[in-house]
Amino acid sequence: MTNTMFRRSMILLLLLCVVYISVVLTGCACHPNMEQLDQLEATKVAALAAEEEAEAKAQERAEWQAKLEQKQAELQKAEQDLKAVQEEVASGKK
Repeated sequence: MTNTMFRRSMILLLLLCVVYISVVLTGCACHPNMEQLDQLEATKVAALAAEEEAEAKAQERAEWQAKLEQKQAELQKAEQDLKAVQEEVASGKK
């Protein structure tokens, strides 16, 4: 029974060693080349440009939203004035 457990633990230990060594070897051998670094830099530049454009569009949208609210307030005031004038005209005719 101990002999079987010893074999299993040795096999497990060897298997873990093989996995560890393979990870270490493949991890150290994969460095990015210049083309990949250039692509990464281009991607970063494009992402920053897109973020800046999104911020500009959000600011422009906020400005248009403020203008819309102002125009809606003016419209509401004009409608109230029109209603008041119509009431005066209606009361003057009676």
